[in-house]
Amino acid sequence: MLHSWYCSLLSTGFTGKLMVMYVHEPSLLSIICRGKTISGTWEEFKHRLPLLLKKFDFQSSFIESETGLADEYVVSKTNSRSMLAYINQMKIHLEIHLEIHSRRFETYENISQDLLEESMMNYLYQTGNKSNPYRTAIEFWKDQNVIL
Repeated sequence: MLHSWYCSLLSTGFTGKLMVMYVHEPSLLSIICRGKTISGTWEEFKHRLPLLLKKFDFQSSFIESETGLADEYVVSKTNSRSMLAYINQMKIHLEIHLEIHSRRFETYENISQDLLEESMMNYLYQTGNKSNPYRTAIEFWKDQNVIL
């Protein structure tokens, strides 16, 4: 279920210091890693993913089975205009979040990736579904019956 991921660079406001935002399709679950490349952040991604899932009460069997397959995940480019729109919307939200908390994050090293990821789990996205036009990443996974 966690097989397809896209990445984008996230500006942090610190010169030369970027983060890689991994975005799962279709849930839009996001993992934020320090760095500039997929290869340079892949191990951190594999470390951070189960931590976020545990924090939001995903079933332990789901976490174990899905993260055990992480080396088989596909991280790719997309030409999907809707996915690119989601990613751009997410980047704007996170960059505003970083700006608002810039005093708390006085240095690049002090940026709380946990805080950024948590804000994305509760962020409302437009779905295009007329009966349920908005949802969060949490709601997506609750619909999949993997959150306790």
